[in-house]
Amino acid sequence: MHEINDETRALREAIFEYVRVRTNYNPVPLDSSKSEAELLSQAGQTITEQGLGGNTALKLFEEVLAPATISTDHPGFLSFIPNAATEASRLFDVIVSASSIYGGSWMEGSGAVFAENQVLSWLAKEVGLPETAGGVFVQGGTVGNLSALVTARDAHREMLSKAGIDFTGRLAFIASKEAHSSLKSAAKVMDVDILLAKPEENGKLLATSVKEVLTAAEPNSVFAIVATGGTTNFGIVDDLRGIGEVAKANKIWYHI
Repeated sequence: MHEINDETRALREAIFEYVRVRTNYNPVPLDSSKSEAELLSQAGQTITEQGLGGNTALKLFEEVLAPATISTDHPGFLSFIPNAATEASRLFDVIVSASSIYGGSWMEGSGAVFAENQVLSWLAKEVGLPETAGGVFVQGGTVGNLSALVTARDAHREMLSKAGIDFTGRLAFIASKEAHSSLKSAAKVMDVDILLAKPEENGKLLATSVKEVLTAAEPNSVFAIVATGGTTNFGIVDDLRGIGEVAKANKIWYHI
């Protein structure tokens, strides 16, 4: 399984050929999802005692599984936005996979982490963040929201501790009713509350609405204010500057 032999060489060439064909599609096929019954009928049992073998697995992917998966690089795919796959990025994904890179820490993947930090520094500079800004790339908005809010909660607890405040109530963050649905999941995982602020009729959250919710909240309970720079459904941008000023004035973590 871990040796290079004639079978793996043949599989490698077959995969390279698939990549060549797929990346030359113009236009890209949109494809579509299928029911579990359809896939079971077409794919059959994919896990067997003997194993399918590389060539059979590749054929199964090419003829059954891939066509049953919507192509996010299709120009008509305008939902979810899990990625923005440019031609170069897709090709480099092949290289990254072939290189067996682990970029979880500097010890194992200094080259990958260095490249990640370079991009993060550039992005931070583009939006006017200070040189001390840092971060990490995650799989998507759901994990990004959870990671940021956990960090915000920890920072809030540390701030209360340094101030000698013994807060025993429920912690919470403020967010718009139009904010990403993953915020509810994050709150549940973190065991904190969401204080929902009412947006305008056009879906935009204003600083005045945030102020109202913050004023009514229990003192020291709010550890973050969440605003959106483009909602999932309509691309609505909240009053980022005004909400940011509210967060800054009250020394509360601001998450966009």
